[in-house]
Amino acid sequence: MNSKLTLNLDKSANALRLALDKAGVVANVKAETAAIIDVSGSFEHEHEEGTTSILIERLVPYCMVLDPDRKMDVFTFSDGERNAHYLGAVTPDDARDYVTRNIVDRVPGWNGGTTYSFVLERALEHFGWKACEEAHRSSQGAGFLSRLFGWSPGGHEHSASHTHEKRRSLVLFITDGENDGSDEARTMRVLEESQQRGDQVYFLFIGACEDKGVTFEFVQKIARRFRNTGVVVIRDLEAFVAQSDEELNAALLGAELVEWLKS
Repeated sequence: MNSKLTLNLDKSANALRLALDKAGVVANVKAETAAIIDVSGSFEHEHEEGTTSILIERLVPYCMVLDPDRKMDVFTFSDGERNAHYLGAVTPDDARDYVTRNIVDRVPGWNGGTTYSFVLERALEHFGWKACEEAHRSSQGAGFLSRLFGWSPGGHEHSASHTHEKRRSLVLFITDGENDGSDEARTMRVLEESQQRGDQVYFLFIGACEDKGVTFEFVQKIARRFRNTGVVVIRDLEAFVAQSDEELNAALLGAELVEWLKS
């Protein structure tokens, strides 16, 4: 991959808007956008050489077109609850080399294992669909002020819990490998509860791995089981991020995601 690849994000955003128009998605549709990035050890090479930075840059037009704030929230994860991390937001102005500048060797759980469920929960909490616990709130340095400024107690949850404002969201989940088997049932439960609540969130799993032995069988199972989950498998990430805007959008905008955007 040519690290000097120069992207015109405004042009890419226009191409995305055109693709959505052709698919019948109305011009004023909005959804918060987020990227969840796997930082397990097997993904280290792609992060360090900048390929995933380019992938994030190619995904930023989705926040330019869909997100009310034109920002894409970023989460990272490896194994376990402590390594499900909210990093902040990437903007069109900040997208270049984002992963190499902000993630490589800098986030909790860098080079760890792989468990999906905890970061999926963090995203559902962040966008208001699942109640957060006190520990999360204090980790954000809030407490009383957070209750004052719009977080409210989470219904039947423990009195220390709270919920954020509910926000319709498109979450792009980028991983290079299968979930650890020990976390599969928990991941299914998190997604099952989300679907039963009717959360307005669509998870698009982007599986990127050149090893044909990694079949993303579990992710495929998720995509078949839940109405608000899809999967795109990429065998050559360098070639994928070098595609035209039209090719990239054709790969990512599956029929189910388009229907979700229309709903």
